[in-house]
Amino acid sequence: MKLSDLMEMSNSMENSGITDDSYVMETADLIKKQIEDLLKFCLTKDNVIQRRENIDEYKQICMRQFTNFHQKYPTLFFSIIENPSTFPLYRLNEMLNLKKKIENKEEDEQAISIKLGQQYYNEYVKNTVSELDKKLK
Repeated sequence: MKLSDLMEMSNSMENSGITDDSYVMETADLIKKQIEDLLKFCLTKDNVIQRRENIDEYKQICMRQFTNFHQKYPTLFFSIIENPSTFPLYRLNEMLNLKKKIENKEEDEQAISIKLGQQYYNEYVKNTVSELDKKLK
């Protein structure tokens, strides 16, 4: 799961065209349940075969079955259905746990954003920058 997926979850209201007055952000537990259901559906024998034989029809089936989730989280939805067996569920769980901390007012969004940014910098950028610095010396 990429940081853009987390941003999509946070900005789903904007992406869906729903106004502030009518939108209630889904809880981390509800999002997790929907994803578990979607993964279970995608990994059934029939759907694995369908995905291999006709990916477009498979996507249509998934979109009809999970219309609400597809509309709210399109990038996440397609990431899951296109590669359900390799979807990084650990990353999603990590992000949903952070969302839950915000919901429970254990931490604020800004503090979590800073921690997550530092974690991803350390994971994806830091070594590359160090290697580039070494080459410049």
